[in-house]
Amino acid sequence: MTADPTSPTGLRLVTLAKLRVYQAFGGDIDAWARRGHDDSMTDADWHLIESLRQDLHLVFTCQASPALRAATENRLRAAADSEETRGVLRELARPHPV
Repeated sequence: MTADPTSPTGLRLVTLAKLRVYQAFGGDIDAWARRGHDDSMTDADWHLIESLRQDLHLVFTCQASPALRAATENRLRAAADSEETRGVLRELARPHPV
């Protein structure tokens, strides 16, 4: 098994592979947990993705303060392993017309 990528600060990183798992379960952590899973993604990874998605959604819907916008962008840069991963996270958070 390969080591999980971590940031320079030692924190786990969100990767495209983890986002694919998150998307495959529609963001439903209970369905993911019931199915069983390997160690490539943890509850902490799932919660990090969900937290970033929620904060980005607040930014996109103009409900975030300037401080939250800046903090969210900083967290996103620190937590995602690539610009492509950041782009997928942003897309997950964008409001979609009904």
